[in-house]
Amino acid sequence: MPRSKKEKIFNEKSLKGNKKKVFEQIKNLTQSSLDFDDSSGRRANRELRKERRQSFNTSGIFGGDVYEPKVRYNFTPTDKVLQNGNAFITFGKDRPSGKASGFGGQGATGANAIDIVVGRLSSAKKPDDVIADNSFTADAARIYISQLTNIDFNFGIDAGKSGLMEARSGIGIKADGVRVIGREGVKIVTGRANNANGFGMKGETNSLGGKVAQPAPLIELIAGNNTEPSYIPGGQFLGIERIDRIQGVAMGQNTTEALRDLSDLMTNMLSLLKVKTNAQFGFNAALSVAGSLPPPLAGPAYAAAFAVYNGKHLKSNYDMYQLFIDKALWEVNYLQPFGNRYIESRNVKTT
Repeated sequence: MPRSKKEKIFNEKSLKGNKKKVFEQIKNLTQSSLDFDDSSGRRANRELRKERRQSFNTSGIFGGDVYEPKVRYNFTPTDKVLQNGNAFITFGKDRPSGKASGFGGQGATGANAIDIVVGRLSSAKKPDDVIADNSFTADAARIYISQLTNIDFNFGIDAGKSGLMEARSGIGIKADGVRVIGREGVKIVTGRANNANGFGMKGETNSLGGKVAQPAPLIELIAGNNTEPSYIPGGQFLGIERIDRIQGVAMGQNTTEALRDLSDLMTNMLSLLKVKTNAQFGFNAALSVAGSLPPPLAGPAYAAAFAVYNGKHLKSNYDMYQLFIDKALWEVNYLQPFGNRYIESRNVKTT
């Protein structure tokens, strides 16, 4: 079977005479205007592909580079800095802001720090290629670990009930949103470790080798970073009432027991009220009956009515006295800080 021949749709060799001359003129004009030949064409294509790759890589798509203002860290001679774009890990000394800040700026020993930060000066207007210090307020997100620091002051945290922690080791985490996730639980624990060895009878110490101030240091949940109390005017006779913004949280089991015991007190009070009401009703009925009797019988009837009523009255007064004692014990047990079942937590505070 014969094979078919492939022929070009346009073959310049088939042109003759005037047509060939016109074709050559058009070809020369095109080449001169575009300055195009085979070698320069290949080179131009390579340059075009390179430009396209570069523009694709700087678009940020699929994790590529993207243009953004450059920020350089104002590091000290002892800093070891790992940087990628505007993300930094700095191994150095305690330094909340400029080189002279913190215990590192004071030349203190034992003030080593690791600063993990992204987005330096992200919330501040800055020129390109700016040299920046640490800023715990303007940087986007940070995990700050220091051997010796004033952690509350550096992050601008309210003193709360426990006050500002000074000259201690600290870890600060700050971002627009912070989440702590535990697949099988999350614990927030204060105080010494139970299984610490080598510390003697005092147990685990703080980072400086000193004694931990309390057996159960406070946990404070401060919304709005403000614990200032509020004051309510009470008028001419009541005076001004102070309301603490930060208070102890209610303890579930103690609060449940307090409400249950309060319910029992109310039940006893209602029962006592019913007994006294019934006694008074019976006494009034007995007086009515005694008044309708002839004089020889009225006297003994009155005496019997008074005797029964006085017996019930004395019993109800005793029960009332016992009820007052139970109420006082309830208040001591549940409403006083020294009570065994004080409903307000002594160690967990919140706003």
